[in-house]
Amino acid sequence: MMRGRRGRWVALLLASLFMAVPALCAETAEPTIVRVSDWQSQGQETRVDYFHDLFRRLIDETTPRYGPVRIERVREKFSQGRLLAELKAGRIDVTWTGTNIEREKEGNPIRIPIDMGLIGQRVPVIRARDAAAFAAVRTVEDLKRFTACQGAQWPDFDVLAASGLPQVTNVHFDQLYSMLRAGRCDYFARGLAEVAEEYETYGGSDLMVFDRLVIAYPMPVYFYVAPGMDSLARRLEEGLRTLLANGELKRMLSTHPSTRGAFPLERFNEATIIRLPNPNLPPATPLSDPTLWLNVGRPGNGPS
Repeated sequence: MMRGRRGRWVALLLASLFMAVPALCAETAEPTIVRVSDWQSQGQETRVDYFHDLFRRLIDETTPRYGPVRIERVREKFSQGRLLAELKAGRIDVTWTGTNIEREKEGNPIRIPIDMGLIGQRVPVIRARDAAAFAAVRTVEDLKRFTACQGAQWPDFDVLAASGLPQVTNVHFDQLYSMLRAGRCDYFARGLAEVAEEYETYGGSDLMVFDRLVIAYPMPVYFYVAPGMDSLARRLEEGLRTLLANGELKRMLSTHPSTRGAFPLERFNEATIIRLPNPNLPPATPLSDPTLWLNVGRPGNGPS
């Protein structure tokens, strides 16, 4: 009888030791180096800090299971056209960007929108003297009277073009604000989670954020990982699903200095919402999962 009890005790001890081995190995393993693109940093602008901080949070959340990581920020700035080519070539390991069919051929997207869709819900930055003209906008046809400032190589260009909206482009972000001031375009539509922080850097008394109008279309921003980085992809997806389930992702968006300017979203309930289709979304885009998206306007208005 004693021997039987002792055997069961030994078996339980061994089982607990085996269960502890993965966590012990994760804690003692050499850090994996992950190179993160810093391409979206724009001078003194800090809106990209959210994405870096979210990535760091996901790594921390999943370290017990996957092991430690040393993050190296690649400071070289790439155009959006070159960004995923660098990822595909293995010169960077992870970045984030708005998605489309072509981009998902170049990199491995984690199909959970890391800003919960706020980048595709945009308010126009306009010249202050044009406020009355924009207050009269109610439809896409009304908006066609104005020319949008747009980043060259941004997937948003194709969205607006598909709806027949005039645009002028520039590859240099800060030049778009200069073009708006100079009258070369009439509005610069910026994501709800980026415009407040961005306006502090590039705004002024001659410009205004016209938040009585929202131009909305489904535009997921995903983390993309380099080909062959399957473990990192699983790790990021696992971490994102954990943060979605416990509400931390939304809390981080609503409190982070780079993104909290969008909140509370209820202040857009009375705004005119112009919804545009996005014909370049891949079929795998999870539009039907309401847990992944935050939406402005009246309840029931989704990113479709």
